[in-house]
Amino acid sequence: MDLKENLQHFRKRQGLSQIELAEALAVSRQTISKWETGAALPSAENLAALGQLYGVAVDQLLHGGEAEPVPVPPEQSPALPPPEAAPSPRRSVWGMVGAVLLFDLLMFLLQFYLFNLNMTSEALCQLLRLTGCCLMGLAFAWLDRARPVNRRTSLVLGGAALLLGLYALLMPVPLLWRLYDRVAWIGTSLDTMMAAGRPANPVFFFLGWTLADQCAFSSHMLLLSLFQLGRLLFSRKAAPRPQAAHPI
Repeated sequence: MDLKENLQHFRKRQGLSQIELAEALAVSRQTISKWETGAALPSAENLAALGQLYGVAVDQLLHGGEAEPVPVPPEQSPALPPPEAAPSPRRSVWGMVGAVLLFDLLMFLLQFYLFNLNMTSEALCQLLRLTGCCLMGLAFAWLDRARPVNRRTSLVLGGAALLLGLYALLMPVPLLWRLYDRVAWIGTSLDTMMAAGRPANPVFFFLGWTLADQCAFSSHMLLLSLFQLGRLLFSRKAAPRPQAAHPI
């Protein structure tokens, strides 16, 4: 094997990704990639650091073979960054759903039960709801940044959710109106509707408002969109942070 194949072999044997190796050597991931494709050669200093990290002599990196590992004093070994445990996907989903429901409940009580809102105040509540959901989407993307990201899936889901959210926000959606009427007004008589101006059962009213109100639907779609697109922005694997490179 030549040098580039040896570098790949020993890195994989050590169980390191290119990003982890780049962080350990304080070089960029692109530099590691150039070494392993033969586009550039590591300097003598970097070869020595690689030999210490892999526990082999520099000659083994240059010419290959499986000689006995060379013991390396701990103080001379490049320190690898501590692994960051990726959150469980199921836990992330349930945490996001719980946070959205609590936020929806707060906005529901604010808009219909705590204050007698006029049209201007109701518009402000809707703006607050849209803003809060967008911020939560970005916050959950940041918390989920340690989990690997499929770029194509995130782009498709994020783009589709963004289009749906903007469409529901700007255009009339009769399907949502019918769903709202079917869910929110369950158990409400005509007399109650005329007297109170809203359904008598707050549970069904909340469900209908959360699932089928156009502002709610748009807010949830924008949250999902920013969560998926934010993961692309924050994920280390999707966008590795460049390091100050040593001489190649």
